[in-house]
Amino acid sequence: MNGTDGADSGMSVAAPWLKDAWTQVQSMLPRLPHALLIHGPAGWGQERIANALAATIIGRSADDDAREIAHPDLRWLEPEDGVIKIDAVRQTIGFLMQTPTEAGRKVAVVQGADRMNINAANALLKTLEEPPAESFLALCSGAAERLPATVRSRCQRIGVRPAAAAGVRDWLAAAGVSGDAADYWAVEFGSAPFAILDAASNNRAPLWPALAEAGRTPAALAQVADAQREEDLADLMGRWLRIVHWLLRRAAPQDAAAILGFASELVAMRRVALLNSALNRPMQMQRLLLMWSEIWPRLPAAEPRLPA
Repeated sequence: MNGTDGADSGMSVAAPWLKDAWTQVQSMLPRLPHALLIHGPAGWGQERIANALAATIIGRSADDDAREIAHPDLRWLEPEDGVIKIDAVRQTIGFLMQTPTEAGRKVAVVQGADRMNINAANALLKTLEEPPAESFLALCSGAAERLPATVRSRCQRIGVRPAAAAGVRDWLAAAGVSGDAADYWAVEFGSAPFAILDAASNNRAPLWPALAEAGRTPAALAQVADAQREEDLADLMGRWLRIVHWLLRRAAPQDAAAILGFASELVAMRRVALLNSALNRPMQMQRLLLMWSEIWPRLPAAEPRLPA
């Protein structure tokens, strides 16, 4: 992996798998629904569709990064410590209730909308039921099924469909993301191209080398756990779980039960992390890494990477 210059820059919607969704949104612009739910597997660029819409509404280029634009008729809401709480949603609702000042319409983007807690979702529902005039919401989600059905039913849905693995590999290579790190990331991010591109752009390390160190050297558990302290715990569990599933498909039948048991622990911790952002992350990571070191001898002697 030598960088990320090339195929995609800024907040472009030029990636081939985004074109259909963006064309659908463009066709709605003359009579835009009050709320859109832009959904699909995490890491496939839903927020880029929302960005292009928001930038267009306020009269900017669709490729401009709306998150970086200071505009009185635009708001961008993201999870904080892995969750969107009611106070942040109330502030967004208050913004939407105000009269537009420059663009003639107001727009708010909620990135990671499935991370709203129940109180935040209920507060937003009231606005979806009685939308203010000339205000628009774009909800982005990589797990739309986690949103309450009442919220989903009040949004026009825009689906982002994943592309074939070969096309994604070529697109990433053109963006400068290749080699061992790209292969590791492809497994732990489920081949999601923008998640991989983000990891490369931010110089994040693949998870597998750290897991391998912890498995082979139990004395390194604390250091490995500490190295992950800045990671979102729910996302980290998801990445780890994909690696475990990759290994499980290659494991001997007699080892499957132990590996599945560990996978269940990861699922349970991810569920807890989604509900409680105040967990002691290093302690939880050390606990899981200790269990990982115990099942390490049962794992197949293979590195999680996609075939060429």
